[in-house]
Amino acid sequence: MNFYNDITLIIVCFNSYKLIEKNLFEISKFKTIIVDNSKSDEIRLLVKGVKNIKYIKTKKNLGYGKGNNLGVSESKTPFILILNPDILVDSESIEILYKSYFNYENVGILAPALYDNRNNRRNNGNISYLNREKISKKNILNNQKAEGNTCYQFAVGCAFLIKKEFFDRIGGFDKDLFMYFEDNDICDRTMEKNKSIIEIPGSKMIHLQGLSSDNSFLLNCKLSIIHKVSEYIYYKKKTHFLNLYKKILVNFFDYFQRFLVNLLLLRFKKSFKNFLRIISIFFYLSHTYKLIY
Repeated sequence: MNFYNDITLIIVCFNSYKLIEKNLFEISKFKTIIVDNSKSDEIRLLVKGVKNIKYIKTKKNLGYGKGNNLGVSESKTPFILILNPDILVDSESIEILYKSYFNYENVGILAPALYDNRNNRRNNGNISYLNREKISKKNILNNQKAEGNTCYQFAVGCAFLIKKEFFDRIGGFDKDLFMYFEDNDICDRTMEKNKSIIEIPGSKMIHLQGLSSDNSFLLNCKLSIIHKVSEYIYYKKKTHFLNLYKKILVNFFDYFQRFLVNLLLLRFKKSFKNFLRIISIFFYLSHTYKLIY
């Protein structure tokens, strides 16, 4: 078993030149497929001539899920490692994930322990989205981090080791989710196949959360809207349509109230955040959200 030969790294990026540059030495040790959703040519020039890296330039922004599906379709190895560009790649941690796979008979997804850039451990998900709604926010925030290899209902999708055959069998990422909630959805389908999702704390990766691309104010606004739209698309798959519209109605009045109160208190940033949430509801209900992709 040679993990360098058995794993293909799949990295979907958008204006992520600095992060790819930071990771270039490590990712060049592996078979790597970079799917570039941006219009920039910087990454292509950076990886040009690097033997192990296959660069795919999309004609338009496919989003995170479709971009990963494209990358996986081009891979030839038995394993794939889905990586966000803002993960600092570490070969030893990847090797630990790979070797851990063979310790279990029924593995679907293996995920590393996540740390921020100050080496503080972050929560890696643990609970499925639908179950989170049944548990108080206080209990979720107080959730203990695993000390040993631990099965979860959900793990954050910034670093997933998964067999290519299994990824293909469950249909890859949902093409209807442009960005956000793809990890929730694929974890749900993994569980439905009676496969385990396991965090391996011995494998440690730094997640520079929020730094996947150089974001402008306009792009941040778009991402905020897309996040809420994806939540509704995902929720629609998991529940009765009456529950969906009840959730949307409750959200609308909640966001509208927050928008007005924060505006009156001159807390413009919080007010604007809730304004974007209101806008996202109209984009979703009018089915015009693809216009901002």
